[in-house]
Amino acid sequence: MLDVPLPTARDCMTTRLLTFAPDQDLFEAIAQLLKHSFAAAPVVDGDERLVGMLTEKDCLRVLSNVAYDEDLEGGKVSDYQSPIRIVCEPGMDIFGVADRFLACNFPLLPVVEGDKLVGVISRRDTLRGVQALRDRLDRAHQKFQEVAGRQADRPRSIEGLQQAAANTSKAQLTNLMRRT
Repeated sequence: MLDVPLPTARDCMTTRLLTFAPDQDLFEAIAQLLKHSFAAAPVVDGDERLVGMLTEKDCLRVLSNVAYDEDLEGGKVSDYQSPIRIVCEPGMDIFGVADRFLACNFPLLPVVEGDKLVGVISRRDTLRGVQALRDRLDRAHQKFQEVAGRQADRPRSIEGLQQAAANTSKAQLTNLMRRT
């Protein structure tokens, strides 16, 4: 395989975050998810440490409460948030990120450095990373083919050099010998 660096979570993650506080009103959080068209957002404490994730699915649980209580009261984000069991580190390669997504149902994963939230990565971000890897591999393969083609054109013996010299102008011969 060609030597191509793998995209990492840091390369693909989003750092402009929508986050919620644990004591934030649930309906306020739902309004923010809808406004920004997000399927989930991290829940962080006052020190920006990750304490949970609020997903659309978590928010739907408010409806189950209505079945037992006719009042549509939400409560706090912490009453509905999901615990965090899976995170990514910024240096994790795209294959590791994909494995994490396959192990959970979250639409996005928090990216943490130490105990601090530094970004989030979605399934779509991960797919963009896969596409970037494929593009890098295609470019590297094309470059390899170009170099290999130039190497094949290069004279490999005195006889080959003499034939090239006889059939090529001085400028073309000089250019041919300079190519790597």
